[in-house]
Amino acid sequence: ELGALRERLREHEEAAPAWLQRARAEGWVPREEHARGTAALQEQARALRERLAQLEAAADAKAREAARLQAELAAAVPRAQHEAAEAGLRAEAAALAQRLQELERRHEKTCEEVFRVQRQALFMKSERQAAEDRLGAAQKQLEQAQDEARRLRELHGQAEDAARLVRDRDRKITELSKEVFRLKEALNALPESGGPPQSPPNTAALQAQIRALEEKLEETETRHSKVVMLYRSHLLYAVQ
Repeated sequence: ELGALRERLREHEEAAPAWLQRARAEGWVPREEHARGTAALQEQARALRERLAQLEAAADAKAREAARLQAELAAAVPRAQHEAAEAGLRAEAAALAQRLQELERRHEKTCEEVFRVQRQALFMKSERQAAEDRLGAAQKQLEQAQDEARRLRELHGQAEDAARLVRDRDRKITELSKEVFRLKEALNALPESGGPPQSPPNTAALQAQIRALEEKLEETETRHSKVVMLYRSHLLYAVQ
């Protein structure tokens, strides 16, 4: 600031009066305007000199203060010790800078590791979701298979019941067939008499019993056919 102010004052003192003299000589401004301009320039020059004097005084005071502090520093700390302390501080600063670089590298590696772990966690989450979906589908298939197995067991039980019923019907049909055959044999063994056929009471009863048995046999065979068809449909469904 002191140097700039000196340069400004020098330029002002050199340029301003010459400009005013040339302006007056050439008639650019009137005499009164010239006088006022000259007074103003002189006032500015005076203010600049005062500011310059203040700055020079302050600079002298700062110089004296700096000299005093340097003297106190030289008296308080030997030069060799000062240089050693400065070298130690520089070495410590270099070590701290190197440590800071190492910490920055470790921070970058940590950020990369965190990013990798987050990406792996997202992948594991998607894999877990996919595994849970597959598990849910497998459990659903298992439940369907268990339901199908229960239905097959029920059909198997119904088929066994139908098979027993078929066997019972077969046995009953066989017994009825034997009974019908025996009754026909007994009817044929009866003696025949001349004239209009007169059925004795025993013969009429036997014939009625035969007709009843034949009707029962026919009904049993019909039921037997229905049971066999049902049994076959159950077996076919079980096989499928």
